[in-house]
Amino acid sequence: MTFKTNVPPIEINDTGVVIPTEESVLQGLLEDFNQAFGGNLNKNLDTPQGQLASSLAAIIADRDNQLARLMNQVNPDYAEGAMQDAIAKIYFLERKPETKAQAVCEFIGLAGVVIPKDYPVQDENGQVWRVSKRYVIGSSGTVSAVVTANSDVHARAGAISTMTQYINGLDRVSNPRDSIAGKPAESREDFKDRRQKSVAINSLGMPASVYANVAKLPGVTDVYVIDNPKGTPVEKNGYTLAPHSIFVAVNGGDNEEIAKTIWRYSGSGCDYNGNTSVTIYDDLYQDPKPSYEILFQRPEPVQVFFKVRVAKGAPLGYELKIQKTIAETFEKMKLSKIGATVYSADFFTAILQNHADVRLLDIQVSDKRSGWREAVSVGISKIPSVKASNIEIVEDD
Repeated sequence: MTFKTNVPPIEINDTGVVIPTEESVLQGLLEDFNQAFGGNLNKNLDTPQGQLASSLAAIIADRDNQLARLMNQVNPDYAEGAMQDAIAKIYFLERKPETKAQAVCEFIGLAGVVIPKDYPVQDENGQVWRVSKRYVIGSSGTVSAVVTANSDVHARAGAISTMTQYINGLDRVSNPRDSIAGKPAESREDFKDRRQKSVAINSLGMPASVYANVAKLPGVTDVYVIDNPKGTPVEKNGYTLAPHSIFVAVNGGDNEEIAKTIWRYSGSGCDYNGNTSVTIYDDLYQDPKPSYEILFQRPEPVQVFFKVRVAKGAPLGYELKIQKTIAETFEKMKLSKIGATVYSADFFTAILQNHADVRLLDIQVSDKRSGWREAVSVGISKIPSVKASNIEIVEDD
């Protein structure tokens, strides 16, 4: 005799996966039990058969949910974790791991002095930064070196000044600009966005071609690409582009690898913009190899200042809590991106939800601790950042 279950199955149709409710599974199991025992079975859930049916229904419903989730993971719009990594491999992409905070330090000393990779220097808070690769001081008596620390570390300009190990001929070190924050491992949303933009990865001569290939380089956390096809200079978001040129701003990554990638995918006869110059050579030739000077932009960090006005009478210690909320919201919204605009309105909800005992009156932002306004646009050559000491809390009557 063939037995047909009354438990409804999973359905796969044109709209996706449809799973039965746990209640329908339970009723199907109870009817199966009823038929198996010849009918007239007591279906009360307090009975042994009712308890068994309830347990089996929960197991089946959990199985159905897991199957539905697994099947949805095949869709790139919903994939996460290992399944998202697998889909990305079709595009020859890998999720970017956590990247370290970076600062550029000026090492001053005798020409020819070698600064080894991982040489440690220390900031004013005792945090150790390590030199990213081997550097040699040039004839000018200085060399600019990239130093790194954990992704959540920040150093203001001039804070990195202590040499913890002696090197003969090395006099001093300092960072002329604020450090650039690191990033945690690439999130599901960021990885999905980069995969979508990578469709131009095999093309040449377009901004999208350059973006897709620079963005996949190790250590690169953010990229902005725009070109100027006109024969005259053009101003774009606070930066003047040279005629017939491409502008590439890159946060993170190796200078030489970035320059080679820009040269390879930007097309012939293209001019460049930026504050970083790298000379590369065409390896298709024997010596003397053709050389090219490639320019690209290392975004300058811009501190965003906040002025938060609240009514008097807030509880003790609320200032630190509001500062923490703003910093966390800034990070959650991924505002440390090249050319980002920071709107004060984006921070109202977080403060109101997390600090119901504080009467919030206003929030304003600025890039100079003056000229307070509702938004700060840093331009495509810069990247915004925030720290607690730049968040001012003002009490009004």
